[in-house]
Amino acid sequence: MSIDGKRAVASAAFVALLVLSVWWPAPVLTVNELCCRANLGIDELSFLGREQPRWDVVFWFVAGALAVAMLQSSSAWTSRDFGEPWTIARQARFRDAAAPLPIAVMFAAGVLLVAITWRFVDAPVMAWCESAESPAVDATIRIFNRFGGGINPALVVIFFVLAGVVYRCRRWTEYGIAMAIAGIAAGALGQIIKFLVGRARPELWLGPFTHARISATSFPSGHTVGAFALAGVLLFASSSIPLRVIGVVLAAAVGASRMLAFRHWPSDVLASALLGLVVAWIVARAVIRLTERPAEPA
Repeated sequence: MSIDGKRAVASAAFVALLVLSVWWPAPVLTVNELCCRANLGIDELSFLGREQPRWDVVFWFVAGALAVAMLQSSSAWTSRDFGEPWTIARQARFRDAAAPLPIAVMFAAGVLLVAITWRFVDAPVMAWCESAESPAVDATIRIFNRFGGGINPALVVIFFVLAGVVYRCRRWTEYGIAMAIAGIAAGALGQIIKFLVGRARPELWLGPFTHARISATSFPSGHTVGAFALAGVLLFASSSIPLRVIGVVLAAAVGASRMLAFRHWPSDVLASALLGLVVAWIVARAVIRLTERPAEPA
């Protein structure tokens, strides 16, 4: 196969992996609807890693085949194809730590904004979400929930690392490592805050200031924290504007879907986005400093 053919195979396999991880088990359901109409034990609400382990095995078999196709095409790429690693001089904005005063001011501003949203915005926005319910909205919610739920965030990290290996692009591997660290750290902080706050979810109709048992807590949104932690790494570390925009837009869509699904209040989502971005900023700066190449001797 020619080099261009190998590159086409690798690119198609990478896109197929991402699509498969988000829409699974939709391909199985579509084929079953067209020809078999068997009782599969899964439906359009099913998530990877949540139910029916035998279908998870099918997913990993297909995903493994696509990964092998990517790895077999790795010889078609060189490190020059994707430029220099992300640790070059254009990331120098992370080298100097921000002054304590601006950090304190930004933290206070974030807390104030969340408090204002909690007091004045939560109830009317959730009332609007109720009026916006429709089959099309429900279908959209299910799609974007998948970007922040189940094992899909972990799969995104794995695919970035895999792409870095296949495309011989160190910065993509570093993106994956930073995403993993940011996602774990932000998720852990989110769970601690959930336990301390104990706020009721809007679906319980107890009001925006009511506390609930730990299994039904709303503040913050784990989906949104994770989505913004991953997107934040791209936002703060990548020099690619399209990649940064796509990451932030998808993270924002995850947050919006959590409100439209009546799982979280607007203040939950706002606080979660800020938490995810802060953790991503800290992790991105730390990873860049650790992987920064020493300066060339004069």
